[in-house]
Amino acid sequence: MPNPAPEKRLVLRMLDLWRKARKDAPLPHASDITVADVGADAGHVYLIDVLDPAGPRYLYVGSALQAPGSPGSGTLVAEGNDETVLTLTSRHWREIVERHVPVTRGGVGRHAGRSVLYRSIMMPLVDDSGRITTLMGAVNWRALEEQHGTAAE
Repeated sequence: MPNPAPEKRLVLRMLDLWRKARKDAPLPHASDITVADVGADAGHVYLIDVLDPAGPRYLYVGSALQAPGSPGSGTLVAEGNDETVLTLTSRHWREIVERHVPVTRGGVGRHAGRSVLYRSIMMPLVDDSGRITTLMGAVNWRALEEQHGTAAE
């Protein structure tokens, strides 16, 4: 029997990686899934430390997410620019911590000054005590073509 085609959707590749890292546990340990594990998708990945005393802070921001005005590693999530897919997709971090499940989002937003259609996922990772310490997110997008029309007179 032939091997199935590789999954084309980033969100589903990330969810599959998260599920494999989880093994039989309710949630995967933060050390069981790293940026290195995501391979070629690392540029679209970010990590958030939800226990930083100053507030949730980006631990890692992939290269594809680093647009002008975009927060970088070490920046507080609350300091993000609303004109980036990174900030748009990470602002709901609290929901993942409260629900203890991966959450996907998609829709229209802005990134680097352009309208985009995006899809994202954010997944909880725990420490040895089972407490969520880190969130791993991933997002991809494509630019929307602006529609130019003429007004009826």
